[in-house]
Amino acid sequence: MTRPIILDLIPGAQGTATLLAALQVPDHVRPVLVLFSGRATEVEVALAHARDLLDQYGLEDVAVHAGCPGPMVRDGGVGSDLPTGQDGLGALHLVQAVRACPADSVSICCSGPLTTLALALVQAPDIGAHLHGVIVDGGAFYVHGDATTVAERNIAADPEAAATVLAAGVPVTLVPLDCTARLKADAVWMEQLEPMGRVPASIAGRVHAELVAARNGGARGSGVDVSLRAVAPLLALLSPGIFSGHMAHVDVECRGAFTRGMTVARRMGPPGVQPNVLLLDRMSVDAGRGVLRDLLLSVQA
Repeated sequence: MTRPIILDLIPGAQGTATLLAALQVPDHVRPVLVLFSGRATEVEVALAHARDLLDQYGLEDVAVHAGCPGPMVRDGGVGSDLPTGQDGLGALHLVQAVRACPADSVSICCSGPLTTLALALVQAPDIGAHLHGVIVDGGAFYVHGDATTVAERNIAADPEAAATVLAAGVPVTLVPLDCTARLKADAVWMEQLEPMGRVPASIAGRVHAELVAARNGGARGSGVDVSLRAVAPLLALLSPGIFSGHMAHVDVECRGAFTRGMTVARRMGPPGVQPNVLLLDRMSVDAGRGVLRDLLLSVQA
């Protein structure tokens, strides 16, 4: 059975690589919507690249849109109207795509802030019945965060959105920084991808060039390892066996001046508190890099 998936991506080489990898397993997953959220200029470039990529795979019918550009709650605690102009469009497209899928069928892979999904669930709670699962790149539990000491960047970017998704009663798998901190495009992995770049004008060649540019653009061009954590939700969907985890109840701190965006997990909550996520606490990084490498190397020139 081919599962419909929605990819809620970040712009850049990692997002493009995630989309390209997803297109290599048409017998398993088929994108029905692709969203990009981030800086407007970066999103516009990502949208154009994604549409071109999908066209070349004969998937012109797959919609590609910008996600919601800002958090649900603005600085100062003022809530965003639902929807207002551009803020609501990404969520509207998500609602439409989910409703077009059968019950318990569609999986959503989120590699950025959860604003678009949260707004969609607020506007249309009925879409939860159509979701087979939501897989989120987010949270930090036993490692330092990358936004603050205690908060991971995707959750910290919109804690209210993360809390909304976790409270919505939909099946959520959380892939935290504990799993993904070492999932990087290091020199060895990039060398393994070298065959992708042999035909620069090809799809594979262009994605390879983006990954190379991302590494060379960091740390003043010193070739620093680039995080591949954006692809972790897709890896968890395609290769769950390389992860381990447990059911837990996760809360998101939305108020603390020093703890905003912090994720707190409890295996056993108070009476009446039920697990709300499958929390993945470990992954085989080498296996994850291997799966992604093989998918990208399978791209036809």
